[in-house]
Amino acid sequence: MNAPRHLTLRERIYEEIVRLIVSGELPSGVSIDEKELTERLQVSRTPFREAIGTLAKEGLIEIKPYRGFFVRSFTPKEIDDLYELRKTLECFAVELAVPQMSDRHIAGFEHILDEAVAALRRGDMATYGIRDKEFHETIAELSGSAPLVETLARLALQIQICRSIANESRDLAVRAAEERDQILQAFRARDIARAKALMHAHISDVQQAVMARFQKEDPER
Repeated sequence: MNAPRHLTLRERIYEEIVRLIVSGELPSGVSIDEKELTERLQVSRTPFREAIGTLAKEGLIEIKPYRGFFVRSFTPKEIDDLYELRKTLECFAVELAVPQMSDRHIAGFEHILDEAVAALRRGDMATYGIRDKEFHETIAELSGSAPLVETLARLALQIQICRSIANESRDLAVRAAEERDQILQAFRARDIARAKALMHAHISDVQQAVMARFQKEDPER
């Protein structure tokens, strides 16, 4: 077996900044204090800025000349467009993945769902978010389409910034878990059409909640 690949310094910095962004520690629109973060991560400016450059290409960071680095902020239309694109891509992933699903795969989805529900019951929204991400990533991987997997992964990072607001809503998370349970039943039946319809409805529900919460937080936008 091949030994696990060790991450480069730039990759480790990249992953830590992503973690800070999706956790909300570096919220949308905030200025990134380069000096504070390089000292915190105990790294020099060169690999730090290389990681920032990669994040900028992926749409997570905005580089503003003479002003510095900022976690990307989104307009209502950009948020809506992201979710519309996600619905199209996720439904395509479901269409490709369902025929490839074995009973073992479906049991794996059930395990993910069980852990997500357990996290909700104890109010652990961070673990819930991790399991939700794992659920969608696994469907994408089963699609067998490398370009689709890559595109969804990039899109998911941007959406995580947007939905960090909605994730504060426990009611939304409970509804999402119920919807995914129905999706799981469609997987067991290998019902592609129903699975796609349920995935579309699930993402639409989250989209509406995010948009409503976003408008509540900033009604002038």
